[in-house]
Amino acid sequence: MCGFIRQFFEENVYNHIDQETHARTLWEKLESLYASKSGNNKLFLLKKMMLLKYKEGTSTTNHVNKFQSVMNQLLGMGVKFDDEILGLWLLATLPDSWETFRVSLINSAPQGIITLDLAKSGVLNEEVRRRSQASTSQSEVLVTENRGRNREKDGNGRDKSQSKSRLRYKNIERHHCCKKDHI
Repeated sequence: MCGFIRQFFEENVYNHIDQETHARTLWEKLESLYASKSGNNKLFLLKKMMLLKYKEGTSTTNHVNKFQSVMNQLLGMGVKFDDEILGLWLLATLPDSWETFRVSLINSAPQGIITLDLAKSGVLNEEVRRRSQASTSQSEVLVTENRGRNREKDGNGRDKSQSKSRLRYKNIERHHCCKKDHI
């Protein structure tokens, strides 16, 4: 069993558990080393939670998961927070560019109380909204960049100027009048 277990741990950790022969005693040893309810471990996790900040452009799902993970570890150690405090705390981890969203969510909360679930779903929905808005504005920019004039010579050697948008819709028929070359 030692060879099998050794591959999952660094040398400094393995030195503490190399004498364990049963899964249960191995787990208990690991738990006593890394999940003890000591004040130092609680302080470490609390500091980790306090320093957690969302970085613009990264996944809000990952951010919310990190927040939830640290909170779950604290709960496992007996540290409890009010649900409203956790909801507000999650919103406080967002950058200033999310201020309008925060104010809007808080103002629309039932009885003015932000729960953790409300904050999490709001953050995740806001990311979807922002992505959708960004993709819409990008496609609008692409369309406007393609506009312009196309110069060609006709059979008599004269310049024939036609907008690119008219060329693009050359074979499209209008439904109510059946004329081509326009929308």
